[in-house]
Amino acid sequence: MTAAEFLEARGKPNEARRISEAEAESAVGRVPEELRQFWMQHGVGYYAKRNYWLCTPALFEGFFREILANVPELKADDLAAFGYSSLGTVDLWHRAGRHFTFSLDVALLIDLTSRSRTDPLPDDLEEIYRAAGVDMPENAIELFLEARSAPEDIWNILLAATSADSYKAIYDDSGKALTPQLRRSLGDLSQNEIYFRDRNAGGNTADYYQKLKISEAVARVSDEIHYSFAVEVGGQQQIVSQTISVGSVR
Repeated sequence: MTAAEFLEARGKPNEARRISEAEAESAVGRVPEELRQFWMQHGVGYYAKRNYWLCTPALFEGFFREILANVPELKADDLAAFGYSSLGTVDLWHRAGRHFTFSLDVALLIDLTSRSRTDPLPDDLEEIYRAAGVDMPENAIELFLEARSAPEDIWNILLAATSADSYKAIYDDSGKALTPQLRRSLGDLSQNEIYFRDRNAGGNTADYYQKLKISEAVARVSDEIHYSFAVEVGGQQQIVSQTISVGSVR
């Protein structure tokens, strides 16, 4: 997908803020150039009824440099924030074309690209081709492996993240749609604000959320983060979880 196709599908960001020259310069080489140009032309603002906000790396820069400093085999400076959800899940772009997310309320870092790159070969690969109306090529397995190892498409990521329907499918513990409740009880979000859930809360209902500025929310993130990534073992995907203390760098 291209920036033009994303723009056609989602339109310009709402209540967009023009980014400064310093913000634009600091993002060089850290996010796809097409995205940086999009920010410079259209600014950063919201989509999906204020449930997803574009941002430049500057918004979370110091925080991620500090909180991810002890993550093994990962350099915090290689990651750059480019958007965040109303519930505080931050999208991160890795220089190598990888996609990570960090959930502020539970301090969870997920390497999403590791999951797609260790997806096992589908058992019904031939049926998938047949359903598409084409014959399965002889090199279908090689094509599958090549496709799963390709760099991420940031516009596909943003297309999914800015879908209003996806936020309608977020439910609280009682089975009620969560984000409409939060808007009613806490009000709409402005730039650099999220609905933040207390990590010590006993459940996931609207009563446990506050509307906080990003600067207030990051100050409440735990000194212990959880890192989730996938590895391939014997042709099968395994999810690895690590708990990492960040107290020594905070």
